Amino acid sequence: MRKFIFNITLFSAPLLVLLFILLFVQPDKKFAYTFVKGECDNKAAWIYQRIFENQERIDIAFTGASQTSCAIMDELVEKQLDSTLNSDLKVASLGYCRRGRDIQFAMLNDLFSHKKPKLLVIEITENEPAKSHPVFPYLAESKDVLGSFVFFNQRFLSNIYKALIVRFEFYKHISFGIKTENPEVNSNFGYIPSNQIVIIDELSRNQETWNKKLKNQQPAFISKIENKYPLHYLEKMVKLAKSNHCDVVFLYLPEYGSGLKEPENIGIYRNIAPVILLTDSIIQNKTNWKDPMHFNDAGAKQASDFISGELASQIKKLNETSGK
Repeated sequence: MRKFIFNITLFSAPLLVLLFILLFVQPDKKFAYTFVKGECDNKAAWIYQRIFENQERIDIAFTGASQTSCAIMDELVEKQLDSTLNSDLKVASLGYCRRGRDIQFAMLNDLFSHKKPKLLVIEITENEPAKSHPVFPYLAESKDVLGSFVFFNQRFLSNIYKALIVRFEFYKHISFGIKTENPEVNSNFGYIPSNQIVIIDELSRNQETWNKKLKNQQPAFISKIENKYPLHYLEKMVKLAKSNHCDVVFLYLPEYGSGLKEPENIGIYRNIAPVILLTDSIIQNKTNWKDPMHFNDAGAKQASDFISGELASQIKKLNETSGK
């Protein structure tokens, strides 16, 4: 038996060493962002192009999940701020489908390496996303993938596996001289449009789901444990912005039906930065939703108009504080 175990170990050791070395192969950013081609309306390719190839500035960046992509008409916000402040601020909505603070941090790392935003608007919802984003290991630096072991990351092993997959595919590309496809980008802005109006029954069902969830909340100590991973990355996001002389604002984008006028962690957010809360008239209007989680064009228009006014006020305050 010992001999068998020894032989298995002897056979496996070189493979494990190769896998470990492969983990530190850093894929080209273009390859990494286009590797997830097709999902989230091809938003990763758009984000790559906007950060790395588009020479236009990004003065105000919105980061978050699909709620941000479907709520922030960045072109409209840009025009409204220009009209209100007589400014030339360039706005980009960098929201990416599905919640996860780690992927937002990975994208912001790339953003601040190539652009110099003056203001970062971070999406917050009713609660923090407890798990790692499934696309995070494809885009993250190797050190960040390995670093995600801490703070109760339930998807650490999955992240390692996916990181190896993308690095192996990248190694194949460079070994065989395969060119990375250029991302197909048709817009200078990141808003994902929709004129769909939600079926009312969907809103009612989501409201019932939230009622049950709020009546049967898990113990506080479990929530505290689950929050460690996302709040760890949220802290890194804010620190990254501050180190690049970029101010931070939080934007609360709740679902229809939760009934929570403020997020559960409102105290944590307000200790870090100002929080923008949408008005009830926008949230409670059923025709503003394409599904219980996302605004349609009508809702996004109202939300973007309101947010533009709030941002204009924040920018004025920040300018006064800095003496501009």
